[in-house]
Amino acid sequence: MPLVHNLCSHIENSYRSQLRRIAVPYSYTNKAICSVLYQEGFVSSVVTGDEKGPFDRGFPVPVTPDNIAHRRLWLDLKYRSGLPALSSMRIVSKPSRKVIASFEELRAIAAAKRAGPLLRPQLAGQITIVKTSAGIVELKDALRHELGGEVLCTAV
Repeated sequence: MPLVHNLCSHIENSYRSQLRRIAVPYSYTNKAICSVLYQEGFVSSVVTGDEKGPFDRGFPVPVTPDNIAHRRLWLDLKYRSGLPALSSMRIVSKPSRKVIASFEELRAIAAAKRAGPLLRPQLAGQITIVKTSAGIVELKDALRHELGGEVLCTAV
């Protein structure tokens, strides 16, 4: 199973290498994180595909035991005036240390206050991706629904 830190380091290193399109392993977690990055304007598109390239946008391919290991998410990276839209992604939760935050702690992070030793305040232009009972969402969506959860990563 692909881990969140692999996804974050792959995306960050691809931006540093000035790549235009990348493929990351397909999983529901990776798809949800990439969807948040798309909604927040860090990537220009997210399309499913395989190792050869993205599938046609009009025809989704069903998941079968024959193609599940070869499925990929294709991301088109976004640049503004030659500079990457995403400068860094930082992992908060790791497999060895899960960082769970309550609704009050998430509210403190959004208010640019420190909420414990592992939860840094959110800076201007930064997003925080949280895994809640409603799925993987950005911090402002978790606060809108008054949910706490596992803080996965941050992106600037």
